[in-house]
Amino acid sequence: MKNKIMKHQKLIISIIMGILSYITLVFQDYIDNFNVLLLVVFIIFIIFTYKSDLFNKEYRRFTFLLSVFLAIIYLLGMICFNFRYNPTYSVWGEFFSLKSIIYIGGYTSLFYTLLINIIPVICEAKVIKKFTFKRKINVFLIASLIIFICWLPYFLIYYPGFFTNDSIAELNMIVNNFSTISDHHTVIHLLFMAIPYNLGMALFNNSVIAASLITITQMVIMSLIFGKFIDFLYKRGVNKYILLIVLLYFAIIPVHAFYSISNWKDIIFSGLVLLLTMELVKLLEKKKITFRNSYTFIIVSILTVFFRNNAIYMYIILAFVTLIVFRKQIKIVSIMLLTVFAVYFIIKGPVYNYFDVKMSSSTEYLAIPLQQIGRMAYKWVDFTEEEEKLINKLIPVDTLRESYNPEIVDSIKFNDEYNAEVFEKNKFEYLKLWASLCFKHFDIATEAYLTSTLGYWYPNIDYWTVVTKIDKNNIDLKDSSLLPSSVKNVTNELTAKNIPILNFFWSIGLVIWLIFISFTVAIKRKNIKSLYIFVPVFGIWLTMMVATPVFAEFRYIYSAFTCLPLLLLASYIVKSKS
Repeated sequence: MKNKIMKHQKLIISIIMGILSYITLVFQDYIDNFNVLLLVVFIIFIIFTYKSDLFNKEYRRFTFLLSVFLAIIYLLGMICFNFRYNPTYSVWGEFFSLKSIIYIGGYTSLFYTLLINIIPVICEAKVIKKFTFKRKINVFLIASLIIFICWLPYFLIYYPGFFTNDSIAELNMIVNNFSTISDHHTVIHLLFMAIPYNLGMALFNNSVIAASLITITQMVIMSLIFGKFIDFLYKRGVNKYILLIVLLYFAIIPVHAFYSISNWKDIIFSGLVLLLTMELVKLLEKKKITFRNSYTFIIVSILTVFFRNNAIYMYIILAFVTLIVFRKQIKIVSIMLLTVFAVYFIIKGPVYNYFDVKMSSSTEYLAIPLQQIGRMAYKWVDFTEEEEKLINKLIPVDTLRESYNPEIVDSIKFNDEYNAEVFEKNKFEYLKLWASLCFKHFDIATEAYLTSTLGYWYPNIDYWTVVTKIDKNNIDLKDSSLLPSSVKNVTNELTAKNIPILNFFWSIGLVIWLIFISFTVAIKRKNIKSLYIFVPVFGIWLTMMVATPVFAEFRYIYSAFTCLPLLLLASYIVKSKS
């Protein structure tokens, strides 16, 4: 009798979940209300929901809370995206409405039905299944070679590689023998580019060949890093089928191939973040930490903080957490971390001053405040006479209103009427103005913040990711494809993200969701120790959430994609305490 009642309850719940999902998808224009196939999908969803173990005692509460959280984030992201260019509509007015409650119910039903089937499988999966090859092979070199070979066609198609405005600016400094050096592009990356470029010019006296040596060097380094990671998993007994999937992820997924030939500092930096995360796993595995068995952690840390300017903020977070995690060995860990900070500040201070290296402007870190005040102007907020006077000194309010773009701060920052020197001389006054405006117009300030960071937490953002051409410049550098243009037309379609399944691998928000779900799964599996290795990627993500100049800049968060397989496997390869 009890089972019969439970079956009826389950059927009723399945139908309610189906109706909520149906209403949500129809009224939000995801599907056509008059499409006959909708009825088929509706019935299939109810059957699938009914057949699912909805009342799984061990996982239902965890899965439900996770589903509600994702549903809220998804709906809020969609509203922000739809109304980002609307100066008269309130994001919060739309979000806190009766229909939004129904939509959250619909999305929760969809996520819960999916996750209640997946989460138990993930939590109980047997990832560690040690094996050895019949013949002794070098997994590191073979994996690296396979990845490099799979990337090679892209190099030939887009020879000598992708060089954007940033790349060209760096090449100009190299060609001019570093007569002017700016740390905006990081000095270490300038040196990284200078060595192969100058070698190419010395040997061939040809800028195209010299530029191609930069690209090929980066390809070799990145393939070796990914090969090292696969060997890292192999040595920890990860299932051979999972190793194959990881190998294919790096070798076949287009994003890694395209980025291996994109000459940005963010590429090597993202590889270093993977190495740093691997070093964290090694630290957790050590019974006793010493300088002798942890020197690679120090070396990788130093390289990481120098390859991107905002990496130091991530590392400060990592250092703080590291001191907590290894508090029983705090003396040696403190010395290791202090070594990294000492090298960083000595080079960034006295050494850079000696070589007259120009540092980045403070404006680089003002993206979010500029966007928030810009949106206030865009939405015709009534500024007081004193507020408007201060803003006008920085940039005229009318110009601010016209130049505001919710997706990127460059239209304000690089506007001819924007006066960065005014802020530099009156930082405290303008920070006080920003804080005051955010307090007075909290709804618009938070709306602007969410819109300005949208791509880093909402999965349905399609924004440019790859520049498949060489920017115009005064260096004799041009597209010199070694394969027919018809082949390039095919690969260009990959960056258009029109190919189903593959297009998901270009979504920043989706990857952040996967990492967050993996983080919560580690908690569910009671492997709190493994949470430590999420810190570098979460630290970088937080720096984007605090000061991103673009609402969905893929290369800024590429490290999430390089570290994705490791973070998905985190709670399996890190042994939890009994």
